[in-house]
Amino acid sequence: MPMAEHSILVGKSYRTPHNEVREVSGMEKGDVVYRPVITAPGPGVMWAPAKRLPLAQFAAEVESEISPDAV
Repeated sequence: MPMAEHSILVGKSYRTPHNEVREVSGMEKGDVVYRPVITAPGPGVMWAPAKRLPLAQFAAEVESEISPDAV
């Protein structure tokens, strides 16, 4: 189920229905700037290059906020 646009916040991470994790790093002119989080071999994670989507599209593509420990 998509999230409400007002629920998308900078510094938070969100999961898509396809299990992609997206970390929001900024909001600019109605767009969400985020980085996909990729599980790294061994301990830790890696971040893909930043991407941007209109807020409405980002909210429609994610289904839940997740804690940083859940990545």
